[in-house]
Amino acid sequence: MATSARRLAWAAIVGQLIFVGGWLVIGALEGHGYSAARHDVSDLGALTAHYPGAMLAIEGVSGVLTMAFAVWALRPALAVGAWLVAVSLPALDNLGDVFFRLDCRAADAGCSASQATASWHGKMHIAVFLIAAIPTVIAPFVLSRRMAAVEGWRDLAGRTKAFGFVLIGGIILTVATTDTAVQGLTQRVVILLVCGAVAVLAARVLTLAPDRA
Repeated sequence: MATSARRLAWAAIVGQLIFVGGWLVIGALEGHGYSAARHDVSDLGALTAHYPGAMLAIEGVSGVLTMAFAVWALRPALAVGAWLVAVSLPALDNLGDVFFRLDCRAADAGCSASQATASWHGKMHIAVFLIAAIPTVIAPFVLSRRMAAVEGWRDLAGRTKAFGFVLIGGIILTVATTDTAVQGLTQRVVILLVCGAVAVLAARVLTLAPDRA
């Protein structure tokens, strides 16, 4: 059991690294008017994107690895909080992006927000994002409460709760900068915060699960 938990924890860390590395590299290659500072990561998987296959594959793998880690490695100790991680932005939303793509990139001529989500899969793209955003915001506070009662996690309880407030601030900033020249930048800051939090949880599982190699 400990060995499985360690493998899932490493998989979750790898999942966050390939996701962040993926949008860094593919975003730099995308071109054709795309700006990482201005445009969302989701645009890299849009129907009009230039390297959608690579981006969608990365998102799918990262989402599955994060979800598996939450359900089978995190849940035994952190209960409900782990389920919230399993349906959070790095898990459910990444996986959802594989199936529900935007119709066009914001960088494309004439592509408004309504045109990007005109199709059923464009609408589902937004719906899955909103569904995943709610547990993402709630998770730090539920996890913090549970951590305070579980040996090996207590020292993270206060920091996890504080992270929750930082995350809320980041999301508010992202919403406030919608349709500005830094929309993509603020979104990426939130992504880094959330992916980093998953990596911290995985690192703690590695610390608690003995290495029997």
